[in-house]
Amino acid sequence: MRRVRRRNGSDQVESWSLEALMNLQMPALLPSSRDLRAVVPKVATLILIASAQLLIGGCDGSVSTNSNQDQPVVGLPLPSDLDDYDVGVKAAIEAELVLLQEAAEDPVAWERLGDLYLAHDRPGLAIECYTGSLELDADRVRPVYLRAWAHHDLGDLKNARSDIERALELDPATTHLKWRAAGWMAEEGDLDAAVSMAQSSIIPPEVDLNAVRMLAKIRLEEGRADETVRLLEPVLKIQPGDRGSHYVVGRAKQMLGRGDEAARHLRIAGDARSTFGDPWLNEAMSRRSDLAARLLAVEALSRAKRHDDAALAVDQLRTQYGELREIDYADVVVLVNREDFRAALDLSRRLAESDPGWALPRFREAQCLLVLAGASDPAGVDLVEQAVDAAKAGIASAPAAVEGHELLGRSLGGLGRWNEAAASFSKCIELAPLVARHQVQLGDALVESGDPMAAIRQVDRMDAEFGRSVDAGLVRVRALAAFGRMDEAKALLAQCRRAMPDHPDLPRTARALGGLP
Repeated sequence: MRRVRRRNGSDQVESWSLEALMNLQMPALLPSSRDLRAVVPKVATLILIASAQLLIGGCDGSVSTNSNQDQPVVGLPLPSDLDDYDVGVKAAIEAELVLLQEAAEDPVAWERLGDLYLAHDRPGLAIECYTGSLELDADRVRPVYLRAWAHHDLGDLKNARSDIERALELDPATTHLKWRAAGWMAEEGDLDAAVSMAQSSIIPPEVDLNAVRMLAKIRLEEGRADETVRLLEPVLKIQPGDRGSHYVVGRAKQMLGRGDEAARHLRIAGDARSTFGDPWLNEAMSRRSDLAARLLAVEALSRAKRHDDAALAVDQLRTQYGELREIDYADVVVLVNREDFRAALDLSRRLAESDPGWALPRFREAQCLLVLAGASDPAGVDLVEQAVDAAKAGIASAPAAVEGHELLGRSLGGLGRWNEAAASFSKCIELAPLVARHQVQLGDALVESGDPMAAIRQVDRMDAEFGRSVDAGLVRVRALAAFGRMDEAKALLAQCRRAMPDHPDLPRTARALGGLP
């Protein structure tokens, strides 16, 4: 059994900023970790995250410790500032400590607590836990690897490299150990070793694309821009939305003097940089138990149509955290996913009234108004006009929120103000160039605004960047019909119908050609 003396605060790493922890203004609802561990994509509203602990109720469990500092006790790595933590995180830690107290000779129990600390940016405590696990079973590769990560988080590259080399001894076949080691070797400036290690992680036929991405990144650091492009262009064909790889390719093409191509890649990349998630790190990160992560779990339940469970989860959060606007907004999300748009509209408006500078309730208000307008008979023009006002109010508070501009474009289109709608969709493309939906929306708005030539140019750009699609094809059909080129339009419409006979835009496209839906 591992026996240590309790330490007086020496386990504290850095003071946890509760202000930062509770800064839940969207779109920054994801856990704020260093970019190397960014393992989930952003979206405009609450997003899905795999969470091993969806709900942690108020836990009153306490850890029994001996106040006599001279009396050895089972070592329980305990934050000295635990009372200052997010209450959900505190409950999760206390629960794991209780389990560990009862199973102090179980290496997995130590490892689980280490995962929890690593997920919440407490690498010093994570190291203690993984070390405790390895003292009980020295040949378990996962805690060795995650201890390497914790050392890396502390900037201790020497011990990080020592641990990852040990992990490779224990498990020489797992590819993510190799390409991760390659990345850390490159950080230390050992580029030759890094290249060799990254190459060894590329094992056909089931190639780990992260291994290719890591090798390409290292080649760029070596100045081998041509090799970087050769490696990553096939990756981008498989994963065209990989913004980090677009950034690396863009940098490489700049070095090669291919300025126009580089500019396109860098425009798509925006502020993204290459990130490398792996199964073990992702599993540890899924242990996040703070309010932000648990709100994401509510969204996951609601999207899975487990609406009653989601509503119960919101009630539990309110019991644990008290009245917070973010928890009230989670009620809106559940109502929207239930398709109870009138109730969602009422609650969105109350939230907007209580906090006029908060964009999210305004966007949900606009969304609900558009849905209700579509269900109105006759068409609810007044509701659409209200949606325009709500979307504009949200954009005033969050001008970079893509969903606000999209809702505004849809609302303006519903009023027949297509030139203004086209401007809104152009803004969406500026902010999110890889979302094909916005490209289609712009093309459609250009057709409706009476500029079919601009619409065809837009579809040509879509075909070049995203490949041909039925969505873009139907926009082209409507543009051709506007030109009076009916034979071409009908032939293309027939192709689209064969490719996707249930496409929702087929009826209105047929009507544009003068035919029946």
